[in-house]
Amino acid sequence: MFSLFQKKYNNPALLEKIRETQERWFTFLGKLEARMEEMSTAAIPELRDLFNQDNDPYKRAHGHMLQGLLGQINQMRHKANEAREENIFCFVSAAEATLPAITSNAGQEYHNALYAFRMACSDRYHLFDEKLNHHITLLQKAAGEQDLEAIYREELTIFENIRDKFSCKQCGGNITIPQMFFIATYVNCPFCKTQNTFMPSTGAQLVLHQARSLAEQRTAHLLHAYEESVPKNETLYKQYLRAMFDEWNKIVPDMAGENEKFYQRLLNDHLINKLK
Repeated sequence: MFSLFQKKYNNPALLEKIRETQERWFTFLGKLEARMEEMSTAAIPELRDLFNQDNDPYKRAHGHMLQGLLGQINQMRHKANEAREENIFCFVSAAEATLPAITSNAGQEYHNALYAFRMACSDRYHLFDEKLNHHITLLQKAAGEQDLEAIYREELTIFENIRDKFSCKQCGGNITIPQMFFIATYVNCPFCKTQNTFMPSTGAQLVLHQARSLAEQRTAHLLHAYEESVPKNETLYKQYLRAMFDEWNKIVPDMAGENEKFYQRLLNDHLINKLK
């Protein structure tokens, strides 16, 4: 490669190398996009059918298939990032290192050509990244987004209808369940003080499993505001994260202690990643 840069002031071979590299880069991304399109087109009907046919309330079979597909797409992103680093960034750095200083007129044509090359390749990558995110969204919504709010409200109604219909295993006295529990919980009999084990329904356990997703649905507008901010407004992200965990704690208050530890960990990880 470096032999191309020895003629610093008149090196048509470098211009040809720039043209060839850009053409290969565009072709490479085009092939990745075609593979994504083919995979999504074939997978979406299968995902939808699997979701509808899966009697598991947690839709684990659908979730495993979805995660596998998303893993394949993210691997394509990884390959594109590696190729961009090696074939675009490194190429530009090596070329610029052999040219006259940009402050001089000598070699200005090549500086301009490299700048145009870098911008064109970056723009093409951003287009690829947009398409990749589009396919991720298509796959995630293949079965249609569940109305988690409706599911949660339905479980609350069911609980209100049964909360007064329990009896003590020891004395037979009536027990009122004080709140909706999501895991096995001891409830004391108000008459004989015997501890009775309250087992939540499958639906209540499902609420626990879906609580974070429901909280994310409720606060999606805040996350969208952060993602649309340019440059990224970290205050907006903090507002979203705090609001999302507040909603999560409202849905499953018994988990608030553990959730707060998780909140601090996510916030710290986000801040650390921004400093890298």
